[in-house]
Amino acid sequence: MDLNKTGKAVSTPLLFLLEYGFKFLAGVAAAIALAAKGSFFEKLGAAVGSLLPAIQQLTNAPAQAAYLGQVIEDYNTMTAATFNQRYGGQAINNLLDQLNEGVAYFQAIYQNLVQQPFATIFAALLIFLVLYLLGRICRFTRQRGQGSYVNRVERRLGDRVFRSSKQPGPDQRDNLKQIY
Repeated sequence: MDLNKTGKAVSTPLLFLLEYGFKFLAGVAAAIALAAKGSFFEKLGAAVGSLLPAIQQLTNAPAQAAYLGQVIEDYNTMTAATFNQRYGGQAINNLLDQLNEGVAYFQAIYQNLVQQPFATIFAALLIFLVLYLLGRICRFTRQRGQGSYVNRVERRLGDRVFRSSKQPGPDQRDNLKQIY
C-alpha cells in the first residue's frame, strides 16, 4: 500500500472526529462561559478549564437521567414503604439535588447577563467561534478544500438546472468582462 494512501486513510477519520469534537465542544464551552463568574478572561479560562469535567458529566448524563426517571416513576407508583425499602431516603434528595443544580446554572446565567452582559456574551461567543472555527478548519483540511461529495454533486446539479446556455456562469462572466 502506498504511504500517501495510508496517511490519507488515517488522517481522514481522525480529522472527521476532530471536526465534530471541536464543534461539540464549542457549544459546551459557550454554555460554561455563560455561567462562569468573574471577568471576561476568567470566563474564558473557566470555559477552557472546565471542558474535561463537563464532558465527563455529559457522558454520565444518559444513565443518570434514566435512573432519575425510574425513581420518579417508582415514587408515583409505589407505596411509601416499598419506595423507601428499595431506594432508601437518599433517592429523593439526589433528585432534588439534580434539579437544584439546573436551577443554579440558570440563575448564574441570569446574574451574569444582568451584571456583566457584554463580558458574558462576548466570552461565550468568542470561545464558541474559536472552537467552531477549529472544527471548520479540520473539515476544510479533511476535504482538501473541495467540499463534500454531496456538496460537489449539488453544485453540478445546480449548474445544470439553473444555468442555461443563455445565462453565463461565473467563469463565463469573467471572460465576457475581459472581452468588453
